[in-house]
Parts: sequence; C-alpha cells; structure tokens
Amino acid sequence: MLDVITIGSATQDVYLFSKHFRSIRDGQSPNGRAEGFALGSKTEVERILIEVGGGATNAAATFVHQGLRTACACKVGDDAAGNEVVRVLRKLKIGTRFIVRDHDDHTALATIFLGKDGDRTALVYRGASADFTERMLPWRQLRSRWLYITSLGGNVRFLRHALGHAKRIGANVAVNPGKAELAQRPALLRIVRNAAVLLLNAEEAQLLFRAKGRRLQQVVAAWRKGIVVVTEGERGAWAVTPQGAWQLRVKPVRAVDTTGAGDAFGSAFVSALAKRPHDIPAALRLGAINGASVVQVIGAKHGLVDHRIPRGPWMKVSILRV
Repeated sequence: MLDVITIGSATQDVYLFSKHFRSIRDGQSPNGRAEGFALGSKTEVERILIEVGGGATNAAATFVHQGLRTACACKVGDDAAGNEVVRVLRKLKIGTRFIVRDHDDHTALATIFLGKDGDRTALVYRGASADFTERMLPWRQLRSRWLYITSLGGNVRFLRHALGHAKRIGANVAVNPGKAELAQRPALLRIVRNAAVLLLNAEEAQLLFRAKGRRLQQVVAAWRKGIVVVTEGERGAWAVTPQGAWQLRVKPVRAVDTTGAGDAFGSAFVSALAKRPHDIPAALRLGAINGASVVQVIGAKHGLVDHRIPRGPWMKVSILRV
C-alpha cells in the first residue's frame, strides 16, 4: 500500500524574468497592486524557465523527499507538456498510474511573471485539468494511508467522493482547497469537516470562516473536527486541533520565488504527521522549514528538504502552545 496519493492539478509552469516588470499601484486590483510593463511595446525577457507545477505534483515531490511511497492523480493533455509531467514524476519516483490523459485538450499552463521580491503574477490556462472528475479514476486501486487533495477546479462532488472513498478504506485525508472550492463555501464547510487536516492561508481562512484576527481562531476552534492549519506568510502559522492550539513563529527569509510555498508547507506538515501522528509542533516546524527553503530558489520543486535538513539562521522557528 502507498503512503500518500495526491489528487489535483498538474501544469507546465513557464517563468518569465525581466527587469522591465514593475509592481504598480492599482485601485481596481484586489490587493491594491498590479504587475505592469509598457503597453504597445516589446518587452525584453532576459530569461525563461520551464518547470512542471500544479498542486498535486508539487505536494507529491515533498512526500517522496520525506521518504513516503507516493503516487499522483491528475489529468494532463496527450501532448509534449503532458509527457514532461509524466517524465518528471517518474524521475522523482512518484507513481504515475493514476494520471489521466486527455486527447482533446492541452495540459494546463501557467505563465509566471516573476518580480524582484519573489512575488509573482500568473496567467493560468486550466486546460485538461479543468474537467478532471471522480469518474476518471479507478477508485478500487487507490489505496493509501493518506489522500492529499489540492485544487479540483471547484468540483466539490469530486472532493466529497474522495472523502467517502477514504472512509471506506480507512485512510486519512488532508485538503488544501483552491479558490473555486472556497467560492462554494457552504458545501465546502460540510465536506471538509470530515477531513483529518484542512490547510488554508490567512486570506482563505477569513473567506471560509468569515472572521479575522483572534476571532478567526475562536471560530475555527469551535468548528474544527480534525486539524486546521492556517499559514500567515512571514508571520508564521497556527494550528487548531482537538487537543489544543499551537502558534508558529519564523524568522523571515528573502524570497526569490513564492510559487509553491503553500504546497511545500502543507505537504511537509502532513509528511510529519504520517510519521508521528500526534506531534503537531514537529509538523509545524517541518512545514515552515520546507516552505522557507523552497521560496529561496526558483521553481516549486527545488529546495525541498528531506531527513537531512540543512542548517542555517533562516531555519529558526519557535512554537508556542496557545
């Protein structure tokens, strides 16, 4: 039996680097900032980098780095990019037998404009991953100790089916929902109550639980059934469990590329739980170290740590019992 099966998206990530990319103020942008370059002109790009990305493949890479037997379930096109997804996963020793090939659509593509501070703007084409459904997987063959579910393009029926399957085979489920799932708030809240771990960033948690600050932690504590983990970027993270709550503090690092930071944190957190099920502080610590390591290099699968965790001043983390 496998230790983990990841379910979600696989993409081809195309990074574009240019000194002409500018962060500008934009009152119509959700965060007040926008990526800009001169309209109607040719903008020189100094460098490009093509990688395999997507939540399911990024998380799977962490799990194999942590020594867990891992397979990935996703949907790609019957094209060169899809072939590259399969090649990279096999090179990493990630099982590929649950990858679905689409003969009518292309592999998902993300074009990433990378800024000097590590923040990025991504233009995303969902492609073959947009209609990945539960009917496409051989569920009788999907047997593992954990299911790690990332964005499913808003298909909450798929998510419900996956949790039902996990219950039947006695597997734990970790869910890191995407924006399209979060947009279906009532249905998502009902479904993920049965998950062992729910992974969110602060913005997602505020949207899902309709609360902020200390009130957010109180609402999550009253709602939670399993473990809820909320990451807050440079401020760290916190976890609420049936046994209590923990606060993680980290030393900020200089980010080069924040792509995949959430995947790195969440999958490392679950990796630690897979080995030591009740050690929340150790899980938070490994999540923080893996996330901090990844953002210091380009690419979501570079910089991942394993049992030989490198040491350095940026590794300093502290965990407080709340």
